[in-house]
Amino acid sequence: MYAGTWPGEGSVARVWRTSDGQAWSQFQPNWSDSTLVFDAQAFGSYLYIGTYNDTGGEIWRTDGSTWTRVVSGGFGDTNNAAINALAVFSNALYAATSNWTSGVEVWRSTSGNAGSWDQVNADGFGLTPAAASQDIVMDVYNGYLYVGLARLAPTTTAELWRTSNGTTWTSVFTNGLAPNNTSVSAIAEFKGTLYISLRNTTTGGQVWRSTNGLNWTNVFTGGLGNSQNGRPYGLIPFDGHLYVVFSNLANGAEVWRTADGMNWQQVASGGWGDRNNGFADYGDKGATVFNNRLYMGTMNQANGGEVWRLAYTVYLPLVLRNR
Repeated sequence: MYAGTWPGEGSVARVWRTSDGQAWSQFQPNWSDSTLVFDAQAFGSYLYIGTYNDTGGEIWRTDGSTWTRVVSGGFGDTNNAAINALAVFSNALYAATSNWTSGVEVWRSTSGNAGSWDQVNADGFGLTPAAASQDIVMDVYNGYLYVGLARLAPTTTAELWRTSNGTTWTSVFTNGLAPNNTSVSAIAEFKGTLYISLRNTTTGGQVWRSTNGLNWTNVFTGGLGNSQNGRPYGLIPFDGHLYVVFSNLANGAEVWRTADGMNWQQVASGGWGDRNNGFADYGDKGATVFNNRLYMGTMNQANGGEVWRLAYTVYLPLVLRNR
């Protein structure tokens, strides 16, 4: 399992890894200017990571022994400051960039090699104004690749786009589905249904779901009863449940889960006992399942980032015996 860091202005990003979930060792590219690790994705025999860089986002890959840079300079556009999201679709690796000038760009490669990447969407998906923030998520569902984002003008609004062939894109929605939904903050498939979460710092985060990727029904609004839960930055299925991770800057991150998609139970609160863990699973990229355990990463500006894992639930057998 690999973890990438956001070390702060003036420092380079770090990459750490573990084989048992507890003992970590540093293992990072020989870089001097990539300051944030945004996403990671396995593809073929490599692990790829996307980074932020002042001179344009980069993609690095490793076979577990050495690192190689396969994209630099934001695919030739320094305004592509970060490679924000990575996904595998139809035997190709896709990368989405944040570009505050011309809008989100999506690139793909069938090999992942340097020089093999092509842009497969119009800048900003062809809409104006094109500017879009770093809140970009990607996932695959029922034969489509989905990209969720936040368009910043005239007001910040969540959008969702999809493609079935990797090059022809259609808008699923561009109106945020409801007022004050400013970005698609997470995407996940759970029990055959597609779920998305929407950032809403006015009334609280929302989750919606669809069985066809086009028609959406609301699962909950209002941050599950807490308007401070405006940032549902993570959705991840695990062990028969769908987990939603709220970043909560007032009281610390919260985690809820559901077995049926509609009824939710809180399983963590208060930043796991430290309210400085305000951000968790940021951008739907800080949680994973490893060795049958669920792990989540946090941003803690007071004490440094943390990684938490779900404790085992042990069921003891009931033994009946006549004596």
